[in-house]
Amino acid sequence: MTKVVSAAPDQDQIDHWVAVKLGNLKTTKEDWESGYYITRGISFQDVFDGDAMDYSGLGRARFLNGNAIEEVRDTFRLAAQSSLRAFTIVYDPSDPLYNADNTKFSSVSERQFVEGVYYALMAADFYLAAELARWFQDRPNGKKMDPEVNDFAFALKHTLLGDSEKALALLRPRLDNYLKKPPKGGYKRNYYTLTTALVGILEKDEALFNEGLALQLHFHLGDARGEYKNMPQGYICDDAVALANLGIHHGLNVTVTDYRLPAGLLIGNKQ
Repeated sequence: MTKVVSAAPDQDQIDHWVAVKLGNLKTTKEDWESGYYITRGISFQDVFDGDAMDYSGLGRARFLNGNAIEEVRDTFRLAAQSSLRAFTIVYDPSDPLYNADNTKFSSVSERQFVEGVYYALMAADFYLAAELARWFQDRPNGKKMDPEVNDFAFALKHTLLGDSEKALALLRPRLDNYLKKPPKGGYKRNYYTLTTALVGILEKDEALFNEGLALQLHFHLGDARGEYKNMPQGYICDDAVALANLGIHHGLNVTVTDYRLPAGLLIGNKQ
């Protein structure tokens, strides 16, 4: 893939991103300690989901700021731990905040799981990613996201728990169908790219794995120029970084070069 060159964000912009995320996290801590969420009836799951978003945003901003990679990964680890807590509140009776009669299943959807795993993989914490996988399941209220999303989420779960056969049973037929008629856009195009990369990992097919990464980066470019313009997400593609680290963990090499797939965020590299 041809390298796309992008100007780095201005330092003032990076400083702003860091300040906003730190401010959000400080406010959340203060509101938690004051009992604000209880008096306002705000779901604890929403609080942990919000923390996950703020920590992940802080992680991206700290990387773009040139912070030590250990600090960056620690920040992404906090994001993943917040995502995990949203799951244990729902599924783990030993969690102090568990309440079977007051759960919010939208906080344990397929997308929340995938994002939480991404944060763990960006932190290079495969134990934490597997812990999230152990808690992920179809929601008890019967709601599911689209089949493409559900299959990818469960294939990712099985991959992290070491069951490649189950993961491939879900994704190989779907990839074969995608290849017969590749989706042109929308969420199906997105999951076509992710499925390609994950099947490449599962089949230890380095070319297919890198093709999936390249396809994802091309898909992400639309967001980088649109929704994510002038945001940290426009400079770092979480999907590509997370799956790249998973592929490296499985013995594959990343050959795709793109500014949104920074070498400094990949395992085996130092910033």
